[in-house]
Amino acid sequence: MHRSVPTPLRHGAAALCLAAGLLLLPGAATAQHRTNLLWLEPGKIEIAKIVGLPPAMNSPEQRAEFEEVLQITLNRTPEREKAAIADQYQTLARFLEGAGIPFAGNEHREVRLLFREAQVELGLVLLSVRRMTNRTRPFGVWNKVRVKPCPGARPDGTSFPAGHAATAALYAELLDEAAPELAAKFEERVKDYQESRLVCGFHYRSDLAAGDRAGRAVAKALLADRAFRARFDETKPEMRLALGLK
Repeated sequence: MHRSVPTPLRHGAAALCLAAGLLLLPGAATAQHRTNLLWLEPGKIEIAKIVGLPPAMNSPEQRAEFEEVLQITLNRTPEREKAAIADQYQTLARFLEGAGIPFAGNEHREVRLLFREAQVELGLVLLSVRRMTNRTRPFGVWNKVRVKPCPGARPDGTSFPAGHAATAALYAELLDEAAPELAAKFEERVKDYQESRLVCGFHYRSDLAAGDRAGRAVAKALLADRAFRARFDETKPEMRLALGLK
């Protein structure tokens, strides 16, 4: 059966294809002031040290995390489930929509492009650490009581670290830099966006924490890169306009 959520390997392939496509867009190479495909050099981020390892299977920590997810899924309301299903889309537009922040992304191509490039970097960094873990997702664990996932496509591949949590943290770090007056809203949205993965039974709490660390590490590394920072600063006024700010 076809699954709409890719495995880690397909994540990497998709990221590479997207990265290649970005450089083929008209004017992309000029705007980026670079000839290499990605912003960050391989190994720039020691991601394995940043995210650590998930609790061992059948350990007390693992069982406690499973029980937490089980209780969250059993008590979810139809309204919260609907929002969690919508949060399966890893896009800047959905992230901001869930925070109640208007986003005129269709009118600001450079903003969309910059965030897509940052997401490609994150996807490749996550791929490198996912090869070292093989954590079964909560809904895939056999127990006396099974976790019931949200309806629709179910993600496959390892549960650790959580890609959605990483994406939310990446967005927040970059957006905080462009619009610090909305930082509290961005950070609150990160928590809500990440919580959706527990609501749907797709991840454990430690998956979210590891993803959050990864997303923030990638964002900070990008902002510390001279070429990316120059591009970010050039695009910052357009970001603020896209967010309805001056």
